[in-house]
Amino acid sequence: MSDNVTLFPNILQPAAALKAYAPIGVKFWENQETALEGLKEFADGWFARRHKGMQAALETAKHIGDAETPSDILREYQNWVTREMELLAEDGKAYQQQVLRAGVQLSAPPEAPQADERRTG
Repeated sequence: MSDNVTLFPNILQPAAALKAYAPIGVKFWENQETALEGLKEFADGWFARRHKGMQAALETAKHIGDAETPSDILREYQNWVTREMELLAEDGKAYQQQVLRAGVQLSAPPEAPQADERRTG
């Protein structure tokens, strides 16, 4: 019988520990939300750049079809390649910024529960 009495307080201990660590869980999910927002921003930018690239390719194809000399064709092609490389560089910059933002979030130390919270929780 005395064993049952001493076990009862230990049953409540995990709930108190979970309550003490709840702020860490909340912070994790807040960081998850921030990461998802960042990824959406990156993806939206990527699609916008792809759309620009597609429009540039379409215009280039039209201009090449209207070109009168091989040098006109080459000039149109070079302009298109230049624009595509600029968009590719923008992709790289956006990706780098996304990775740096994610790294800052991941490297932030989690908030440890306060000693007072553990005793009172």
